[in-house]
Amino acid sequence: MELVSSIILIAFTAALILLCNYYRRLLTDGRREYPREELIYVHNFVLAEWQRIVSIHPATGYAGAILGALLGYMLSYTGGIYGEHYESAFFHSAIIPALWLLGQPYLKEKAEELNWPDFIKKFIANDATFFFSLSATLAAQMLVAYGFYHALSFLWIFFNYATTVGLVLYHLRKSESGERGGVPERPGRST
Repeated sequence: MELVSSIILIAFTAALILLCNYYRRLLTDGRREYPREELIYVHNFVLAEWQRIVSIHPATGYAGAILGALLGYMLSYTGGIYGEHYESAFFHSAIIPALWLLGQPYLKEKAEELNWPDFIKKFIANDATFFFSLSATLAAQMLVAYGFYHALSFLWIFFNYATTVGLVLYHLRKSESGERGGVPERPGRST
């Protein structure tokens, strides 16, 4: 039952993130009036946002989504090493997505310096789907841990869930605006 709930909550969290990203992009485009079709057909928006994120580089996009989900599950259950997995406040928090967000520019720089294979360079450079699925899985696992076991505080879970969703939205905004490492890219600067 926990696996079924987890899959449902991953789908819910992913749809929530994609929907928030769609409305963020829609409401910041500078227009004052919006047609009805752009505001109410939610199921189309979620699929269109997913296709937009994956379409940058489909091979690394889908591989990143699968690896992110697997890593998210693994990290969620890693808390069970020193007790029950659902009692781990560290692995059911926004720390791991925040660490990836902070470490990704360093990884990208090292991949260029050490001349890693092209697939890994593309994967690190286009990590939006990996980060999206890792964060969505960890956020959903937070809700599962709270819903089934109530071992962690509701405020802890709510704060970390909201922070994780916010980090993904920030990362998606940053990746579509061409920023690298939190600093906007300047014209004439090669990456």
